Amino acid sequence: MAGKNESSPENQKEQIPVTMTSMRLELLSRHRIRDPGLGLNEPSGLTLNRDGSALYTVSDDTKAIFRLDLKGRVCVAESFFIGLDDLEGIAIRRDDNELLVVQEESNSVVVVDLKSRRERSRRPLSTMTNYTTIAHHFPDPPDNNGLEGITVNTSNDHVFVVKERQPGLLIELDPSLKTILSTRVLQASQGFIHPELKADKLDFSGLSYDSSSDTLWIASDKGRCLFQYDWGRDTVVRRLDLTISTGDKPERIRKPEGVAFDPDRKRMYVVSDRDADLYVFKLHDDS
Repeated sequence: MAGKNESSPENQKEQIPVTMTSMRLELLSRHRIRDPGLGLNEPSGLTLNRDGSALYTVSDDTKAIFRLDLKGRVCVAESFFIGLDDLEGIAIRRDDNELLVVQEESNSVVVVDLKSRRERSRRPLSTMTNYTTIAHHFPDPPDNNGLEGITVNTSNDHVFVVKERQPGLLIELDPSLKTILSTRVLQASQGFIHPELKADKLDFSGLSYDSSSDTLWIASDKGRCLFQYDWGRDTVVRRLDLTISTGDKPERIRKPEGVAFDPDRKRMYVVSDRDADLYVFKLHDDS
């Protein structure tokens, strides 16, 4: 039932240290994707198609969905405008026939049919069964800390969405997007900690499901990092900084707001809202 797993101050576990294992990210390439002519200025979500050959992104200042190749080049013929603004997250499902996009202002999940390029349905969280268990986390009017990321568990078609902060909240939805199945407040007791940020400053901006480990990769804008989170064990497996240069003071991605993981090729794709760049990493396990 929704709310069953939601943490509260009185039942928080002792703080779990983030596991810093030998897994690491190697930057393979960096591509400028900003295109003011098309309206691609602030990429804020990312998803990978089924065969790993193309990416989709949204820009929160433009009513459009953009298809990119793996080098960040926009495929104009496969990109299209839709009647939605304030888009923050995107995910693909059902054999590449549907896109799910998150609209932050209304805290809705919108289903877009890729063949017709039209909106099929729109599901605000507030209309879903069990919403009353999390309604207190969503002020009215909205406070600009609403839904940011979305991904699909490919083993059961359940959908995960993440609320940005105050608090960070991970929400599991049924495939029909009619029921909130369960929720988790993301906090230090699970391992969501960062050496440079206080707990109340940490935010969550993107999601990608990892079918190879049945975990979720969660991007943090302010942390400029990724958390690998095990939903089943309710714990962070590791934190990986999004480093894009080497030296005494490594540079990190500014405002990473979209992440897409390819488990077959061990590729991690990340987009920066601030710089409008696509970063391609190789995920190494040196253990």
